[in-house]
Amino acid sequence: MRKLYTVLIICLSGILFPFCSSAQDEVFPTKDAIWNIYIPKYGAMVTSHYYGFVGDTVFDGLSYRKLYLLKDSVLRENPENVYVGGVRVSGKKVYMRPTDTATGKLLEEFLMYDFSVKAGDEVFGGMRPMVWGCTFENLTGSDIKNTKLQVFDVRDSELGREFGVDLKFESSEGYCESEGSDTWIEGVGSLLGLFLPPSSIPTGKQKWIDMAYGQRSALMCLKVGDKIRYKDPGCEECMEVLNVSENVVIPVTVRQIGNRQLLIQCPVHNLPLQFELLNLSGTVLQQNAVRDGGMTIDLEVSVPGIYIYRIIGDKVYKSEKIVVR
Repeated sequence: MRKLYTVLIICLSGILFPFCSSAQDEVFPTKDAIWNIYIPKYGAMVTSHYYGFVGDTVFDGLSYRKLYLLKDSVLRENPENVYVGGVRVSGKKVYMRPTDTATGKLLEEFLMYDFSVKAGDEVFGGMRPMVWGCTFENLTGSDIKNTKLQVFDVRDSELGREFGVDLKFESSEGYCESEGSDTWIEGVGSLLGLFLPPSSIPTGKQKWIDMAYGQRSALMCLKVGDKIRYKDPGCEECMEVLNVSENVVIPVTVRQIGNRQLLIQCPVHNLPLQFELLNLSGTVLQQNAVRDGGMTIDLEVSVPGIYIYRIIGDKVYKSEKIVVR
């Protein structure tokens, strides 16, 4: 009899645990998942961001998947990846515990999604980031507010179970009116981009490609393993670097010379340009006017590390990370 129990336990372990893992993945993917998210920046150029899980961690006895803003569309450890927080799934609820990227301090856990809700439900989201266009790369404790979610629609679609949600944040006078609407899809997340708050710019039902400079955040693509789980209608390839306008070009070449210089080359008719160097918390450390088509800029930083440069002009926008040694 004891042997029979042992066999039953082994069999049930092989059946139930994969089932539980699969059920969790259907709520929200936590393994081998990469989100390609478009986030507008200065209403100018394409800013496509990749997010994915690389590794696990434990906070206060709870297990989380470690979520990174990735350097590229590959799930791998990379010193240039930016750790943005931990994500866990509990039943039909998905929680995130972000980190203050300026100090490394853990912030309060908030509710990303609740896929158990019904139309008319109110859900308290907790201390949720409320910066429009937020990438979590420069998130600080001052960017979060207590929030409440109002569910106005729940329906089944060919993409999966969809939830229409309004978001309100708490002020000294109580919860304010809706800051915008979002669509959640079970097994995918937010159509405004994984965990981002609704955009303050009305989007209606327009496609991102029909809007001038794509002035809203949007989920372009979700790839889980080798399968594409979601792809925006305006997106030709899943992990492409997207352009939102045929008339927008980036005619600037930036080349690092040694450890402390950048060579900026640009056609004369695009000058002048503004060069900015920022740290990972978003603070501007250096500004220079680019008035020469082949200008060399000395980087005025004393501490080696990863920085971000921006080049901004009338029809020019370029932003990348650089390593200063």
